[in-house]
Amino acid sequence: MFTDDKRDFRRMQVNTPANLTTIEPIAGLNYTAECVDLSATGLSLHLDDLLELDTLLQVNIESTHPSIASLNATAKVIRASKEDDGTITAGLKIVQFN
Repeated sequence: MFTDDKRDFRRMQVNTPANLTTIEPIAGLNYTAECVDLSATGLSLHLDDLLELDTLLQVNIESTHPSIASLNATAKVIRASKEDDGTITAGLKIVQFN
C-alpha cells in the first residue's frame, strides 16, 4: 500500500486514450496518446511522437461513464524521452483545468 514515491498526490493508473492539441510554441498540431497515469497535478503519456519540453497543450480525455466528466486541461511538457524499447513517453504538468 505504501510506496517510496514522494509525490504530493497519488497517481491513478488509467491507460486510456488522450487527445492533445498544441497551444505553444506552434498552435494546432494534434496528437493521439495513451494516458498511462493521472494525478491532481499531472499525467504521463505514451505516444508516437517525441514532444518538445515546455510545449503547452490542450489535453482531452473522454469519460467512459456518464456520471464522470471528461478531463479538459491545459498542460505543459516537463519530461519527454524515447525509451530503450522504442516507447516514447512524456510527463505533463497540469497548468489549468478547463
